[in-house]
Amino acid sequence: MGGWRELGVNSTQFFGQALTGQGMKHVYSEIMKEAKTVYLLKGAHGFKVSDSLSSLGNFYGSKGLEVEYFRDPFFENTIQGLFVKEPHNIFFLEATNIPLDSVGLHVNVISLEDCIDKQKLIELQQDFLDLSVKKDAYYEKCFHKLSNALKIHDDWEVETRRYMDWKGLDGKTEELMARVFGDQKLEKSGAKTHRLLGTLTPAGARDTVQSITQNLEKRLFIKGYPGTGKSSMMKKLVDEAFARGFDTQMVWCGLDSNSVDMVILPELKLCIFDSTEPHQYFPEREGDEIFDIASLCHPTEVEEANIKKIVANYRATMSDATAYAKRYAETERTLRQLLDDAIIPDKFQEKMAELFLDL
Repeated sequence: MGGWRELGVNSTQFFGQALTGQGMKHVYSEIMKEAKTVYLLKGAHGFKVSDSLSSLGNFYGSKGLEVEYFRDPFFENTIQGLFVKEPHNIFFLEATNIPLDSVGLHVNVISLEDCIDKQKLIELQQDFLDLSVKKDAYYEKCFHKLSNALKIHDDWEVETRRYMDWKGLDGKTEELMARVFGDQKLEKSGAKTHRLLGTLTPAGARDTVQSITQNLEKRLFIKGYPGTGKSSMMKKLVDEAFARGFDTQMVWCGLDSNSVDMVILPELKLCIFDSTEPHQYFPEREGDEIFDIASLCHPTEVEEANIKKIVANYRATMSDATAYAKRYAETERTLRQLLDDAIIPDKFQEKMAELFLDL
């Protein structure tokens, strides 16, 4: 996160989409369910919209409101979405190319098409077509490599599962439940929300763990081999929390869209997360603690040798995916800059000004 521009106080950073082995994943539909009011911006998906969303976030943040920023996985300094939290719960999203169910009385679609100089687009039509063909090829190759990487990762998990002490894991899971909840039970219904931990980017794997967990008092770092029940254990924790009336935030994996990498319990100011590669962290502040399940898995020397080969293949495949993501981003950047050049400044600024609400 070192190269990211500052986005003001009271802010939390997330990636809004993740490049997974199953395709592009986003949690925007789930965030729309959290929101009381939604503004979907459509028709001008260049970088100028992102700049306006950043200004919008600073505007609401300066009022003391908590703001969540959602970044574009291909351009880490580009904001796709903005969620102004309690008590207003307003969600702004540049949604031109994001598949969404935009039906709902709380959803407002803001068309930016009248802010575009149509004559410029016509003049650049062939450039757009050429760039689109080029970027689509890189996109397809990137996700083909990611699909392969996920299959290789599955092979890795096969090797470790064979030598996992599953009864021992059951005991550790029961221990976790007792430590986290004790006999606490809230007299209300729990609510579930969803976010992403990170994603592959043109610069490699990235996450926003430090921002996500900045206001938590207790962080449990799970250490364990792939395929040894980390995600399943966290899903059980979510179920237990829900049954006890606690709110939960499920933070999903950036490679396997079905896997959970972190669970946050806001009312307990606690999180537990998979702290292994590519998001490997270690305790660094008060309240941090390792939750070890690696000691429950004992691969033989034969399996260890197999794992080394699998890991080398996995890393090479992810490196290929990263290279294609970079080529896609380079092409997409040119396309978006052409779109920005076609924006009519006065009309665009007038339309965006409507979003700076007097709350």
